[in-house]
Amino acid sequence: MKRRRWIALSLFISGAALAGLLAATFTPETRAYLGEVGVAALLLALGLRAASILCRMVRIGVLCRGLGYTVPFRSLTVTQFLSLFAGSITPGQVGGEPVRIHRLSHSGLAVGDAVAVVITERVLDLAVFVSLTLAALLAVRHLWSYLAATVFYPVAAFLILVLVLLLALAVLVRRPSFTKRVLGSVASRVLARCGRSRRWLRFCPGAEGAERLAQRVEREAETFAAGSSRFARAGRRAVGGAILISILDWVFLFSTASALLVALGLPPSFPESFLFQGVLQMIAAVPLVPGAAGIAELGAATLYSRVVPTYLLGLFVVLWRLVLYFLNIPLGLLAAALAARETATENL
Repeated sequence: MKRRRWIALSLFISGAALAGLLAATFTPETRAYLGEVGVAALLLALGLRAASILCRMVRIGVLCRGLGYTVPFRSLTVTQFLSLFAGSITPGQVGGEPVRIHRLSHSGLAVGDAVAVVITERVLDLAVFVSLTLAALLAVRHLWSYLAATVFYPVAAFLILVLVLLLALAVLVRRPSFTKRVLGSVASRVLARCGRSRRWLRFCPGAEGAERLAQRVEREAETFAAGSSRFARAGRRAVGGAILISILDWVFLFSTASALLVALGLPPSFPESFLFQGVLQMIAAVPLVPGAAGIAELGAATLYSRVVPTYLLGLFVVLWRLVLYFLNIPLGLLAAALAARETATENL
């Protein structure tokens, strides 16, 4: 029921924002362009989006093999689709990582190793994403005065946050004992709160269960540290391959908007569009509303108003959200059905 409320809320907010944007920018010129949208460029945009998703599935498989696990492609597909779905209906896209950890542990990985894989993914994403965004920023110096308030400050704040997170991660990986103390402290606080709250009382494991849980937290923390160390040593080849795949992934993802611009008969504006996509990704990472609904639409309209005529702006944002956001919903529901069938088969 809670999942349905998240879906309904995100779709309602995003739909309302898109409807308002279309109403504000729809003109007779917009109507004339509806019949001239390039079908080939639209298919290219969908193909680029599909290629980006495929890259992420392949990357998970490569990282898992770096730790000595082989995950079937079908399981990787379900994992990625469910992750996209969870990210689309949760604030800041925070639902994607727990889903991938759960699915990877279901596929045979130790929980600590699954956490190491997912964190490595995120570190690679941050490194490639930030590099592409900064490269695009350097390529559009002629727009710096226009972008000063809308781009520079958010980019600077995001880079500071990324640096802090990477430093914290480095400490956790290099000091396993500290990692165990941190995770143990968090688990103890959660259990203490659980014991004081009637709402969560039915989920409390009791004294004996709490001890087993603490032991498991300690064991998985050791596994996470060991998995991270293996990536740093024997898994370098896998990480190198994952870096190349990550570069392709983000290039495909950022190029999707340029393909949509071409579909509307506009120049692809690669440097500007790459920069705008980077800023919009930063906006989507802020945990305010599910799927950044409403914020993403307004942000895209504000940024792309520099390269898209007003009468096409609403249409462009609609197409962009359809390909990069709304498409995640049916993919996720399909993956949920496949996962439910897998569970039913295992229980027979």
